[in-house]
Amino acid sequence: MPDKVIIQYGDRAVRGYVDKEEWPPAKELGHELFSVPMRSEETEPGREISLVGAKCVFFVKTFTGKPHEDLRFHDDVPPLDCLWVRVVFRDGEVIEGLVRNSCSFVSHPGFFMIPTDPEGNNWLIYVIKESLTDLRILGLRPASESLQHLERLG
Repeated sequence: MPDKVIIQYGDRAVRGYVDKEEWPPAKELGHELFSVPMRSEETEPGREISLVGAKCVFFVKTFTGKPHEDLRFHDDVPPLDCLWVRVVFRDGEVIEGLVRNSCSFVSHPGFFMIPTDPEGNNWLIYVIKESLTDLRILGLRPASESLQHLERLG
């Protein structure tokens, strides 16, 4: 059964149907997609639709949607202070720790992490993103007292 999609280009939208089987495997979806196979009717043969200049591809229940004023956001919910992450270095070492939930975590070339191993020798680690092969967010946590020095470090 094909899925309904809307490709949003900002000033225009293209509606159609796609088959999940025709999309790249999930492990490849982190890479850039330049086009998607799509058809304008459920029974029509598909053609490649360019994603150049597209904002996003919405997988939708209906083509009519709902007005933007009905959207729900979490503006009234305070953000949790830290993220529990697992990092994997190029040499294979794996460490889990807590990092500040902030824009600097995303935008800077490195970040401070408090290891979650209470028996370990490290109490603070500065992780250089270039040295990683994987970084996963495992969960959200409220800040503990040990995270107070992260506030000073930025």
